[in-house]
Amino acid sequence: MSSLDYQGESFRQGVERLKLLGKHAELVMRSYYGEPIDELGQDKSIERLLGARIFSHVDEHSGPKLGEPARQLIAQLIADERRRKVNPEIGDFLEEIRRLANEVNQAQQQGNHSHADYLFGGLSQDVDDLNSRIINGLESLWNRLNSDFAFVSSLPEKMAENEKAGKEVERWLEGLKMIDFAELINLCGSNARLRNLLVRELQAQVSEHFNRLREVQQRLIELLARFRQQHARNRLVRGMLAHLQRHPNFKPGDYAQRTEVPPLFNQARSLQAAAGLSLDRLQDGDVLRELLQALPPAPRPRAMPAEAVGAVSHAEHEVVLARRRALQQDVEGFFLQVWQQQQARSALDWLQGSKLEWDAEIWLYQVIAAYQGLAAADKQLFRLNYSEGPASAVNDLRIVRDLELQVQL
Repeated sequence: MSSLDYQGESFRQGVERLKLLGKHAELVMRSYYGEPIDELGQDKSIERLLGARIFSHVDEHSGPKLGEPARQLIAQLIADERRRKVNPEIGDFLEEIRRLANEVNQAQQQGNHSHADYLFGGLSQDVDDLNSRIINGLESLWNRLNSDFAFVSSLPEKMAENEKAGKEVERWLEGLKMIDFAELINLCGSNARLRNLLVRELQAQVSEHFNRLREVQQRLIELLARFRQQHARNRLVRGMLAHLQRHPNFKPGDYAQRTEVPPLFNQARSLQAAAGLSLDRLQDGDVLRELLQALPPAPRPRAMPAEAVGAVSHAEHEVVLARRRALQQDVEGFFLQVWQQQQARSALDWLQGSKLEWDAEIWLYQVIAAYQGLAAADKQLFRLNYSEGPASAVNDLRIVRDLELQVQL
């Protein structure tokens, strides 16, 4: 089928009927809202609308009325949630998509690329129709939640709306779960256009549909919780009114001045008052003395002479300073030897060759600190290279294994 077939009888008939809808738009909308149509006064217009199957006779006794297809078209266009019908069943769409995808693959295998392009256009239109149906259905459900469902007054109506909305959400969930992308991947095979349409684009659109459905569920739960809260308040008010009608002389008491609070309100634990020794009660003196004698003695910290503490801390401080000076002198010797020999040396090799007892990590830290502490002019004479490696096979943390100091002229 070529593109010229779109200019055939069906195309021309569709254009004429759309023009007919626009020409008699006011008459169509009056019939949509249930206004009786004067068949005698609109004889020619009614005849044309009946011929185009926009109007129809339900029975012999009633006049012409707007047909179901046109009514649903208007309901979709103006988002009339009371009349718009949404079909959550998407199995027929999936069957048509499978059929067209197989025909596209067969046409390409046979080398009939023009027919394959035509079938692919129909497949793309079916996918768009499927997404449009899902979007319109979720939009209709959202609008109904914020109109009919949110503002019903009686409990039976609320329960009916709740059951209706919950079942519709379940049907949409079941419908979306029917889309099996593993099956679609096998169906597309190596066809790049089919994969782009049925896998990449459709998967992104289905993810958006799930997000919209999740928002609808959250809104439904929020409205249910709000209704339960309002219903509980209404029951409390109605119960109070019924009590006042049965007891017209009832007067609320001052609950703050009551010494015995009813158990319904007395839900908090009682406060434990602070206790203290009553020294002004002479008759309790013997008991207090016995209690004080029974208390275990508090442990006293062992005090050290101030002179001993000062002597020990001073001695330790002198030892630390001496070791720090010795470490700095050894590092300076390492720098001087590298400068005199004009050769690159490893810091750890020099440490082992000199038979020094410094810890390797402390030695590397001191070499780095000495290099960073050089004056700018002196630092230009040396170059410090880092030998790094990962901490382990599974940890990529870089650890400095060794340092190499060399002279740069």
